[in-house]
Amino acid sequence: MIGFSMITKTSDGLPLCGTTDINSQDQSEDYQLAYKDLKFITKKLSKFPDRCSCTPNSYSIHFTSAVGLTFLVLCESSYPVVLAFSFLDEIQKEFLQAYERHKTNEASLRPYAYIKFDVNIKKIKTRYNNPRSLTTKLDLSALSQEIKLRPPHVIHPDEFEYPGGKHASLTSFRTAASSGRHFVSLDLYGWLSVGMNILCSFLNLTRGVSIMNDGHIDSLDSESFQYAVAFFLCFLFFGYQVYLICCPTGMRKPLACATLGSICLCQLYLWEHRTSVQMLFHVTVGCAATFTIFTRQIQEKLPQYNL
Repeated sequence: MIGFSMITKTSDGLPLCGTTDINSQDQSEDYQLAYKDLKFITKKLSKFPDRCSCTPNSYSIHFTSAVGLTFLVLCESSYPVVLAFSFLDEIQKEFLQAYERHKTNEASLRPYAYIKFDVNIKKIKTRYNNPRSLTTKLDLSALSQEIKLRPPHVIHPDEFEYPGGKHASLTSFRTAASSGRHFVSLDLYGWLSVGMNILCSFLNLTRGVSIMNDGHIDSLDSESFQYAVAFFLCFLFFGYQVYLICCPTGMRKPLACATLGSICLCQLYLWEHRTSVQMLFHVTVGCAATFTIFTRQIQEKLPQYNL
């Protein structure tokens, strides 16, 4: 299936037109990451040959350049390559017929100056998303032979050069791009949870320091030293819960569960140094923080917001 298509200027990657329709598959993680790869490619079009392909994950990116314009398509990796380039060729022909070449090369063009052409792209896209009926109406023999004789250049990760002269893979680009994710703002309960965690972390730190300064520790194996270590671990665990609440870290839910379990184990170990009320307070704060981590949502822009 074809998911997204756009037309840009080859020289500077200025977008002239792009599909705006969104469907359920556009919300998948692979689609969003591939879309970000496509957007990065548009910034480097002048460095690539006139016909290229790239398959970063379960989606593929194909594009072709001609007369100063580049036509790109993002589709499922299982979609036939010959159909993808046939789709691009058809868009190219219709676009060049609809708009004069000298107008598309004007330096004063604004982004998406030809967004009305999206209507034409949608019509072509609808036909090409039904390959069985489409192949009976198209003669793809000439294009198939051309692709066999001159296959599209396959873009490899080491062809991506980033600022500072460093080379990175598409995966590292996705990591950098995903760092732009952010949480929905904390509500009053969330801020209260953060405050209680900071308080518990501080209390455990002071208790650990107090035991270390009592002078009852004669060796590394002493019972007092073990209790001090347990307090310091609690200090770290409560602090880590604050980190998980505030930062959209991957695997944060399993990490939150592991941290809560560690807090509970530490409370059991420290039962001689704490009253039942103190232990219940620390466990309750840990549970509340875990609930906040589980329920706080990550807010991300839809792919087309980056147009």
